[in-house]
Amino acid sequence: MPKEKRGAQAPDEYRGREQAYIKHELLKAYLQKLFMIIGMSASRLGIREICYVDGFAGPWSSTSENLADTSIGISLSILSQCKADLSKVKQDLRFRALFVEKDKKVFSKLNDFLEKWNSQELEANAFQGDFVSLLGQIQEWCGTRAFVFFFLDPKGWKDVRVDMLSPLLRRRQSEFLINFMYENVNRTASMVDWNEKIAALLGEPVDMSGLDGSSREKLLVDTYRKNLKRELAASESRPARSAHVRVLDRKRERPKYHLVYLTSHPRGIVEFMQISENLQQIQKLVRAATKQVARVTRSGQNELFDGSDLVDLESGNVGNEVVQAYWLNYLAGGDKRIGEEQFADILEQTGWFPGDFQRALVRLIEVGAVRNLDAKGKRPKQPLHWKDGERLSLMERSQ
Repeated sequence: MPKEKRGAQAPDEYRGREQAYIKHELLKAYLQKLFMIIGMSASRLGIREICYVDGFAGPWSSTSENLADTSIGISLSILSQCKADLSKVKQDLRFRALFVEKDKKVFSKLNDFLEKWNSQELEANAFQGDFVSLLGQIQEWCGTRAFVFFFLDPKGWKDVRVDMLSPLLRRRQSEFLINFMYENVNRTASMVDWNEKIAALLGEPVDMSGLDGSSREKLLVDTYRKNLKRELAASESRPARSAHVRVLDRKRERPKYHLVYLTSHPRGIVEFMQISENLQQIQKLVRAATKQVARVTRSGQNELFDGSDLVDLESGNVGNEVVQAYWLNYLAGGDKRIGEEQFADILEQTGWFPGDFQRALVRLIEVGAVRNLDAKGKRPKQPLHWKDGERLSLMERSQ
């Protein structure tokens, strides 16, 4: 994992909205990976077209003419680059993008930008109106044969209710990244008058009485994910899957929102969690820099050390001893072959990062508790090559 700490601060155009920077970095990294994977497998999958749909496009708070600090500019740039890269290897796919915006004034800016952008290589369209009201037209625009990635990043939470999204979720060959506005949902969920609307958002009622903050967070996010998966187009061989990444408030130690990802492919879960782990490092550095700037502004004095010097980039979602205990329990029933599907199951169920599991395995192998039956030689950082479907065993079983 990268340990470079330079460039810890968010770019100037993101000052005051560092959460958007983290969100856009995830979108940028994942779209690039996803579209290349789909593109390289297009012939086998029978896909000739890749589409991107932004349901709440904006642009909001952009400071650049090319909208490089918005999901609009980022997605168009990624789509164009992926198309060019795939063309070089004789994968000539059609790429299209659709941006939906309700506000008339903002939509005018969006439309003007897209008119300048459109080219033969990439078709970009815009719909003006309410996302939910336009679902029928959006589905018609997508067609039935294209692979579609839906990015849903509303300013509030009422438009991403499970029942509202159900028609899109049932569309095959689709993936989703949804901004679950946890801070707002958590605040509203405590108000009795809003119980029905919160239940509609999550897909079922929840009882949060007596729960502490972390338990409330887990219940709300897990319930939302569970019911989105219930509606997602899937099959017995490719069940619905979900992962999420937590984005913290720019200054305070509490979650701002969760980015919820939906797919029916195990590779998507592993890739998403790997990118989320890298993103977590960026988030730590950005938040450290943001808080340091705030301290310096208040005191009027520079600090001797850079804020990033105190950041532990190796710490993951959970302590190493906890993950070690998970592995020991997981392997207690006998040797396990862990390939793409099995590793995706583990990541989805725990919400921990790939690096959490690799670091725990390093320690377990060092102390002689676990053995990789298929490893040849020592692997100090990546003891499990899940792509190869390797077998892990407790040492007492391997002797």
